[in-house]
Amino acid sequence: MSRIVPIFLALATSTAFAPAVVSADTLTITISDIRVSEGRLMVQVANSEKGFEFSEESAAPPPVAISQLAEVGEMTFEVTLPPGTYAARVLHDINGNSRMDSNFIGMPKEPWAFSNNAMGNRGPAKWQDAKFEVDGATAINIRLNQRG
Repeated sequence: MSRIVPIFLALATSTAFAPAVVSADTLTITISDIRVSEGRLMVQVANSEKGFEFSEESAAPPPVAISQLAEVGEMTFEVTLPPGTYAARVLHDINGNSRMDSNFIGMPKEPWAFSNNAMGNRGPAKWQDAKFEVDGATAINIRLNQRG
């Protein structure tokens, strides 16, 4: 809301109309330690704590959702986002079933990771540990966790 008001004030006081420019920045996400080229690499970038720690029933779609065939080594993605606070999660869906597989005690069986290489305590990483700021060109590096 605070970014909208100055735009309206500028339009109301100017004598010539110029289209408003919406600020957008480039986020470069590099995922490393991809050990097999099977399946898909799935990346989501959330813009809120609720969106990051989502349940499928209540969450709105994340601003960024990428699914691409996995390649061994490192993969890089570039996305355009407005400035703000974000957090990312990655899943290497090796068997291609579009979900994270877990063992009988709930531990992931496929590689996964979070921005800031944050780790959860008996569950996924928390927003506070994974969040980062996008303000200008921003680059983050995420290393897949191979436990499972």
